[in-house]
Amino acid sequence: EEKSDLEEQDIQSDQMNNKDGNSDEKTQLNAQTSLREKAVNQHNKRRRYILGIATSGIFIAFMIVSAFINIPIGTIKITMQFLVANVCALLLGKKWGTISLALYLVLGLIGLPIFSAGGGPAYVLQPSFGYIIGFAIGGFFAAWFREKTKKHTFKVYMLSSLINMAIMDIFGTIYGAVIMYGYMHSEMGVWAFFWAFLVPFIPIDIVKCVVGSLICMKLG
Repeated sequence: EEKSDLEEQDIQSDQMNNKDGNSDEKTQLNAQTSLREKAVNQHNKRRRYILGIATSGIFIAFMIVSAFINIPIGTIKITMQFLVANVCALLLGKKWGTISLALYLVLGLIGLPIFSAGGGPAYVLQPSFGYIIGFAIGGFFAAWFREKTKKHTFKVYMLSSLINMAIMDIFGTIYGAVIMYGYMHSEMGVWAFFWAFLVPFIPIDIVKCVVGSLICMKLG
């Protein structure tokens, strides 16, 4: 009986050792898996960061080029900036899209002649400067709305573009009025002001929203 008890104790001891060994192996495997996942996440994070910088640079270049593409329609001139800014925001998202548009604004203000009428700190006194501010602010909210819906349909892109357009026009019009009437002391009538700054551009910008939405559907 004593021998039988000893054998049972040995068996139980072996079983406990096996369990401890299996537990150690599982712990090591979990640790290795955790380290592997951490390395993959860090790699993906660096990749997204590099991709964000690269695409931001590309869209800043597009913004610069689009500022100097003037299409005369009657008595007004149309640039492609809103189209590029809108696509930039919707494709790059609220983070990198806003960074790109804000960097474009900063680069112009520090003196690079990348705006449609030049550049430099004095450009803030241009009546149209509010639209450049509107690119970044409107782009942020447009991208936020698109990301919140988590959809890549034409309807979502179009609604996002219209939000962008509305915010841009609000900032641009208010800013233009402040500069025209507050700084320049212009005697331009209210209707003449709206005709010069807003009314003829609305249908054209809606067309740009449609084109931008189609581009985003293809590339998004």
